[in-house]
Amino acid sequence: MKPALRLLAVLLLASSIHAQNTPKTGLLGQYFKGVNHAGPAALKRVDAQVNFDWGGAPADGLPEDQFSVRWSGTVQSPATGRFTFYTESDDGVRLWVDGRLLIDNWTDHAPTEDKSTEFMMEDGKRYDVVMEFYESGGGAAAKLLWSGPSTLKQLIPSFRLTPKELAPPGELDLAKLPPDTRGVVGHYFKGREFAGKPALRVDKQIDFNWDMGGPGLRGADADDFCVRWTGQITPEKSGLHTFFAEADDGVRVWINGQKIVDAWMDQGATEYKGELTLEAGKNYDLVMEYYENTGFASAKLSWSVAGAEKKCVPASALTPKLITDKGQKR
Repeated sequence: MKPALRLLAVLLLASSIHAQNTPKTGLLGQYFKGVNHAGPAALKRVDAQVNFDWGGAPADGLPEDQFSVRWSGTVQSPATGRFTFYTESDDGVRLWVDGRLLIDNWTDHAPTEDKSTEFMMEDGKRYDVVMEFYESGGGAAAKLLWSGPSTLKQLIPSFRLTPKELAPPGELDLAKLPPDTRGVVGHYFKGREFAGKPALRVDKQIDFNWDMGGPGLRGADADDFCVRWTGQITPEKSGLHTFFAEADDGVRVWINGQKIVDAWMDQGATEYKGELTLEAGKNYDLVMEYYENTGFASAKLSWSVAGAEKKCVPASALTPKLITDKGQKR
């Protein structure tokens, strides 16, 4: 081999080795169909920054509306001091840094900026970061920014970010939720005995098809987990309501402490129903419990009134509330 060609081969090999050893920058983006981050991700990729104002679908194979994204990785501080994080979103957004929920605006809204409290960081130290987003309808945008010592407000630069697959910590302070928050509180447990400290989040609806996956929360794996959803349900019309609980595996439902569905067993996706007369505008406590043993996993709560068409109980009829299981007859 001629000296010039030999030198070129050495340089190309060195460049290849350097590229392989150089860590990627940015955050891991997991893109889901639907607004609940349910089931396996339709797309996984590394996004250099969270800096999106979509004029259509975020990628091939995903819808323009009704999708959700989870970005995760680490962020490296450029200095020691107090930093402020900002999100710009349309629609819902949540942000955790180092396991702390700093921003929580899980609502349908027009383009909105949310600002965290100050967060102390050390120069050069890396912190876990998870940002979740959902798009309901209309415009869609998501951005992640910061400001701090010697750092003007700006998009977090790619070289400060390293992709890493993380699940959100599952912390929730109901007292800090906006008063118009709709949905139910999901308590996610490892195992099937509702034991230990659960991961908490607000779920807009109980409408999940995890397929062979799981909820994507710490403590709840793809198999052998359980969920207790609690809140209040407010019917729009008075009359006899039929509730439909579909699950793979076990499910049970209480309305105001009255058990209307009880199918606590391993099973394929099966629908059960119970009936109760409700008054329009009145708040009723709702508790739905579910467990997944193994294999496919799904859970859904629907209703109909006076023989009308069955539909998933909408977020507009649900208000998050912490309810213990005291008094519920199993």
